[in-house]
Amino acid sequence: MTSDCIINHWLLDIASASLIHQESGEQRRLGEYQLKLLVVLIQHAGQILSREELNQLVWERRVIGSNSLPNAIHALRVALEDDGKQQLIIRTVPKKGYILEAEFCHFQRRINEEDEEESDLQLLSITPPSPPPAAPPELPAEAAPVIAVAEVPPAAPITAAPPAAKPHHLWMALFGITLVIFIALAVGIWRSSLQQQPYLAQLPLEGASQIRLLQLTNTPRDASTQQKDISELLGNTLRQLNTTLQQRATHMDIYYSASSDVINLTLNLKSACTHQQLVMTVFNAEDNQQALSKLLTEEMERKLNEMASCNP
Repeated sequence: MTSDCIINHWLLDIASASLIHQESGEQRRLGEYQLKLLVVLIQHAGQILSREELNQLVWERRVIGSNSLPNAIHALRVALEDDGKQQLIIRTVPKKGYILEAEFCHFQRRINEEDEEESDLQLLSITPPSPPPAAPPELPAEAAPVIAVAEVPPAAPITAAPPAAKPHHLWMALFGITLVIFIALAVGIWRSSLQQQPYLAQLPLEGASQIRLLQLTNTPRDASTQQKDISELLGNTLRQLNTTLQQRATHMDIYYSASSDVINLTLNLKSACTHQQLVMTVFNAEDNQQALSKLLTEEMERKLNEMASCNP
């Protein structure tokens, strides 16, 4: 048996990392941390979780920006069609944290096909009880009992038990089983080594000597979604930021993965004496490139201001 959670007519499908509308069938994909955040809120529905608790449960002690959690909460509200002013589903509790109202969480249980087959087999295996043996007929009072005497055949001669198998035969069988298991493991390891592993590919970016653009490729999601060219989407903005980085003697590595509607960005700022990291997830960035450029510029400048100045 498995449980499904439906929030405001949206079914959470963890396998595809998306929300599916129960009436229209519309599907909305969630980023990695949006999915983790929603699962944590569902597990603690009706309970106030502080920012520190959510950061530890979702980001697992990673170094994140101060806006990462509010951005993720806002993205979930948009996906669940929650009015941001009223905050009916995911409410902000001032000075305490956030809460997912339990009244909006509806769970339905479904039976897996394997459980149905097992229950069918159990029904088929039930047999009706055998009828009780019939009582022997009563003899008339006047009739005398008849005693039958059967001849006992002679006992069969006792033959000696076959000799036990020799010990070396048992050792040979164990050796054969071990050899088969070893070969199966070797074949499995060899096949897994042939599979292409995810890796980072550095993309060229002209006019930005302080910035490295690194794309995570060959992930399972890349096979089913069309990748965006982030250098074309943010090239002009990154070249403008490069001047600021040169003035601060700071380098920035941008790690990203992008699908049809979501961009995941990790900005790693490094100077000679310190570094800062910022994690961002942006929905529908291609529809509003100007807002994305403004957000990236503001967040990078904020991180630069948080970095300590290096003494010469």
